Amino acid sequence: MLIFAGIQNPYALGQYGVEKNAKVLQRYRYIHESLLRIAAGHLPAREDWNLKAALARHLYEDAEAADLLRKRITELRTSPAVLNHEPDAALSLLMEELIQARSDLELTAGIYKVIKPAMLRVYKKHIAATQQIVDQPTIRILRTLILDLEGQIAWGKQMIYELENNGFSIEDADPFAAKLTEFLGIAGDIDGLQQKSTSLPVRWRSHETYKLPLQSVRDPRKMGPATWARTSVANPPDDPVLKSLYAKMRVRQEEMTAAELIAGVLFSQKNMPWEFYKDLARHLWDEVRHAMFGQAALEAEGLDWMSRPQYTSDYDVNAPKIPGAQYAWLSIGIEEGAMKRPGKVGEYEFCRDEAKHPLMTQFQDYDWADEVVHAHLGRKWSPDLIGEDIAFVREVAKKELEQFWHEVRLAQQRWNDLESPSAP
Repeated sequence: MLIFAGIQNPYALGQYGVEKNAKVLQRYRYIHESLLRIAAGHLPAREDWNLKAALARHLYEDAEAADLLRKRITELRTSPAVLNHEPDAALSLLMEELIQARSDLELTAGIYKVIKPAMLRVYKKHIAATQQIVDQPTIRILRTLILDLEGQIAWGKQMIYELENNGFSIEDADPFAAKLTEFLGIAGDIDGLQQKSTSLPVRWRSHETYKLPLQSVRDPRKMGPATWARTSVANPPDDPVLKSLYAKMRVRQEEMTAAELIAGVLFSQKNMPWEFYKDLARHLWDEVRHAMFGQAALEAEGLDWMSRPQYTSDYDVNAPKIPGAQYAWLSIGIEEGAMKRPGKVGEYEFCRDEAKHPLMTQFQDYDWADEVVHAHLGRKWSPDLIGEDIAFVREVAKKELEQFWHEVRLAQQRWNDLESPSAP
């Protein structure tokens, strides 16, 4: 269509006035932000590695979606003050029940079989029903969100199929999915525009508050046991350069534990500005990307990593601590510390100049770039989390590091003793 800048059906009256549009978009925003928090809360608790990775990607995409919606809502004569409000008690209950998923399959079915397909259906309906000229900014946002949702839902179907092949039965998750569908109907659907009951539902599982695990979980059917020691690869080569290269690949792959720690901070820390949660969603997804750097590098070399002991100390050692101490330990103690030589630049130069491994060189190049950003995030948010200036925070991080390395060195010594040829 040449006229109207290619906008189709420009003469039709839309079903959304400014006030109604803002109210509906508020619900969309709330759902994306809730899914972000739910995924963060479940990341350390879920077993399947692929599910962990996808939860990280999708919570980042939910954060980006919520950010776009927040900006659009304030353009619709709506005060930013309402952006942190829960728009509907029944919708809130739906999200509070979703976080009570008790297995990988329940969570996957709840998100990817119930909630996200409903979002996709409603977003498409919204685009079709709104006035195509006046609401073009909303349409553009929803089209972007639809692309993400379609990919997420397709992935979720594959995940359910994979879980079924691993001995789970979708029937085990059916009662949970059915209950969520019931709560969704009571809330008037995703947009709240369907008939709603004046009889609010009673809680099902959410009378108990969801709690983070004190130890992160790995799939016992596929993966090696959790450990606080670095265990590299089985039968490491005699060549010292290759041995060091493979060890670096494992260290990257083991960054899932750092992502789980950030997930705990994101889930636990209340009453921070929205930008904090958006920043940590990106930080978390970066750490999972780094884990996939290592996974891809190891698999490209034909090296088994999954059956090896799985390093979980970043989360496990720090789990009992307050979010400010956790984030200072990682972003200031570890990541700002890695800006000093040899640090991240040394890892990159080793892969480029000594190992001469193009794929790991590229991975380390981007790992280094990401860590520069993460150190900045630590300086940005750790003082607010702890309530002191950055000099104080660095002292906190130093003490947290000392305690952490004490625990890890003990675990490493136990592992080394077990691996020693002279061990009984």
